[in-house]
Amino acid sequence: MGASIISLLLLCVVPDAAPAQATLDARSGRYEVIGLHDWTLPQLLDSLAAHDASLTSQTCAVTLRQSLGFPDVSVVLYPAGHGGRPTKFFEIMVLEPGDSARSRLLPRPADSLPPSDRWADIALLLRQNNNLFGFLLTHPEALYSAEPVDSLLRRSPDTERMRLNLAAMDVEAAVEPALQAFLGDRNLANLMPALLVLGSPRSGPAGERALAQLLRHPFNFFAMGAADLLAYRLRTDGTPVNWAPLTPDIAAVLDGTNLFALDRVMELLRAVPPPTADGRRMVMGGGRMLLSRMAAADSITRTEAHALLMQLTGEQLPPDPARWATVLAVEWP
Repeated sequence: MGASIISLLLLCVVPDAAPAQATLDARSGRYEVIGLHDWTLPQLLDSLAAHDASLTSQTCAVTLRQSLGFPDVSVVLYPAGHGGRPTKFFEIMVLEPGDSARSRLLPRPADSLPPSDRWADIALLLRQNNNLFGFLLTHPEALYSAEPVDSLLRRSPDTERMRLNLAAMDVEAAVEPALQAFLGDRNLANLMPALLVLGSPRSGPAGERALAQLLRHPFNFFAMGAADLLAYRLRTDGTPVNWAPLTPDIAAVLDGTNLFALDRVMELLRAVPPPTADGRRMVMGGGRMLLSRMAAADSITRTEAHALLMQLTGEQLPPDPARWATVLAVEWP
């Protein structure tokens, strides 16, 4: 009964300017669902309630996936004050059940293989220092530079040991085994070293292509890590980026594959803008999650999506998803 009353109220307050999106204000903050077009927010709330869940509950994403058939859901919390937002903001991106074809994730590995001798020393360091892997993903320069970066980063002996271990490795020969680990293994003792191998500039173009593939990996943590390392590679390589082999995987994310990786991919494209011809190939016939974000009620979400679409396509159009859908040759909503 309570969910039905809330649904009725929401029908009255969701603005006509963004009919496919929905917001809910609760004591815990503001919630916005991005990606709805066949479903309405009232329908979503009623369906969640039927499974003893709600938009504000910790089981929201799990219920949407496992009970309601949504192929992908991401939930991101922005604290009050972030970007000038007055309250906590919960961004809930969804891919509706009818859009499952837009989720082109790599197959989920079924096996957990024994730790590989190829990167045993790296795996040992990661096992001994639980914080090291996360630190290296956020400070890749500490791992991949020819010399220790500065006195601050040299204060971690494990960071320096890791840098020296990787420097001694035949990284080029390890690229294919590292990629195969992600395609067929779920053992973290292999996946964490494999990602650091692929992030190395010495892995060459093959490493960049592998990182782009991992944007579609079903383990969100590694997909986001791959996006960060790919951005580092493209920023620091010093040579023109060959976008062609990277474009299909980036395009898949912009169209709805791996919603948790979308924000990182958008950051990558802002940091390393591709030429317009390559940018257009990333969104033509797709780019539908950018359209959904452009229709959001949250002004920051809307503005960022609009700016990126203008950057990628070279088109200077107002933030009207219907007009942009015509440019991208996709249906909207």
